[in-house]
Amino acid sequence: MFFAAATQWNYAGMAGVRTGLNYPAVELRASKVPDYASLPLALQSLVWDGITVMERTCLNIWSKQSK
Repeated sequence: MFFAAATQWNYAGMAGVRTGLNYPAVELRASKVPDYASLPLALQSLVWDGITVMERTCLNIWSKQSK
């Protein structure tokens, strides 16, 4: 699911710094993925937890790389 949302990043400034995922767009994309859409809500919540962990990890890595 995280990779399916790879084009849904928010950017800021002229340098195009990623600031986080566009959650409404990710949610819309997720609703189109049959494996995700068929999950019970409790499991969908766990998927979102994983997405936010991966998002924070990516942002931390990109921040370190830009320094």
